[in-house]
Amino acid sequence: MKISIIIPVYNTDSDYLRNCLDSCLNQTIAETVEVIAVNDGSTNGCDEVLGEYTKKYESLVVISQKNQGTSVARNTGLDKACGDYIMFVDADDWIEKDCCENALRAAYTANCDITFFGYATNYTNRQMNRVIENPNEKLFERDILQLAILEGNPELGAVEVGAPWGKLIRHSVIENNHVRYTPGLKKGQDTVFVLNLLEHCLTFSYFSYLGYHYRMSGASISHRYNPEIISIMEKTLKAYSEFVKKYNKNERFKEAVARKYYRVMTGEYIMLDFCHPDNKEDGKAARKRFRKLLEREPYSGSLARVGRKKPHGYDGLIFLCARSKNIAALFFLKKLEIAVRNIVIHQYG
Repeated sequence: MKISIIIPVYNTDSDYLRNCLDSCLNQTIAETVEVIAVNDGSTNGCDEVLGEYTKKYESLVVISQKNQGTSVARNTGLDKACGDYIMFVDADDWIEKDCCENALRAAYTANCDITFFGYATNYTNRQMNRVIENPNEKLFERDILQLAILEGNPELGAVEVGAPWGKLIRHSVIENNHVRYTPGLKKGQDTVFVLNLLEHCLTFSYFSYLGYHYRMSGASISHRYNPEIISIMEKTLKAYSEFVKKYNKNERFKEAVARKYYRVMTGEYIMLDFCHPDNKEDGKAARKRFRKLLEREPYSGSLARVGRKKPHGYDGLIFLCARSKNIAALFFLKKLEIAVRNIVIHQYG
């Protein structure tokens, strides 16, 4: 049995990249692991680091291409992969030395198409382990996992279901169904890929083992001001809707996608655009722009669906502001939320 580890690389910090490569290339079963690093047009010297490692490791395959985004880079890796199983690793993350051995043993023993395992979120000054010691096997079913991607699931909180990493995937499932990333998606591309992947998996399992380290940075691009966030996310939300339609998913999925529109509207749109500290737009103009968004479909319809379940607590307060179109109060609460988040990031990130 052979594992192909796919690493998309774009302007990664050289120390982080070395750490990632070292962890993947020096596995306890290194002889059965191929590492495919796709250099997606890096301009900061990643090519030099990759060139250095190719001289030392025959198991490292480096593919260089012009910058086309993470989705295309991962697809390039999939097109090249020869392993029986696929593992994705981000270039600024790393895996435990025995990750491949343990994950492969677990996947082989359970004979599963996709095997999830635990991970750690690594901040600059602390590590938070996310491992389910006694997993409920009933949670690892297709619909439950897919719905967790769309609407969350507290019982699966320690499983990053929608990420490509933290799991070992049977390669034949990907190839036989030609599951690929959707080029052009700039956010949520991982979740769209995993949703479609899970649709073709027949067997699922969870292995109680900490194998992956996800590096968290306070300077993450996910927190930056993005005036194009609406057009970017609408492509992703459309992909969710198309997924539900393509596979004739039930009403629960339609409901989950509708509610997703609401959460994105009152989440990413406000946090990364309307109320972001770097947005210098006049407050009155911002509120007017958000009101227009709130009044058009599918956002107005998603607001009505959310109202059926009557959110409580802080979420309920946000909902009441949105439903009554009290945009000033809504923005005040969100700015307060941003300030608290930044304090936490500054303290722990």
